[in-house]
Amino acid sequence: MKARIRPLAPCALVWNYPDTEPGFAALADACRAEGLTLTPVTPADTGRTIASLCGGPGPASAPALTGDWPAALIMNGLNRSRLDSFLTRLRAGGVSIPLKAMVTPTNQGWTLAALLAELVREREAFAARSAAEVAQKEQ
Repeated sequence: MKARIRPLAPCALVWNYPDTEPGFAALADACRAEGLTLTPVTPADTGRTIASLCGGPGPASAPALTGDWPAALIMNGLNRSRLDSFLTRLRAGGVSIPLKAMVTPTNQGWTLAALLAELVREREAFAARSAAEVAQKEQ
């Protein structure tokens, strides 16, 4: 007998971007327009897997993350054209969230803390590479 795997719900997990931010209403509107459930996540959620935060199976919790992390948006359930539309809506609404990711088969088993740490590492590596390219062009 084949196991039935329930797909994760279309959602947008938002970290460290409170509803008092000027762009939060635009974020909520963009989520509604694209059929995503907007789910603010808190430090208490950082030990949960991405799959469990998107309504799928997963362990209840691991140790919570501490420290100050930039705002992040983790999206699930958008194909390429819907993602483009969603991001266009965010830009038009003045939503400024520096870290963004899509849920993938690989990262859905990660904890929120692990995904946030990876996004920060990627951002830092990209910034370092861009700075090196600029320095090289100036020589």
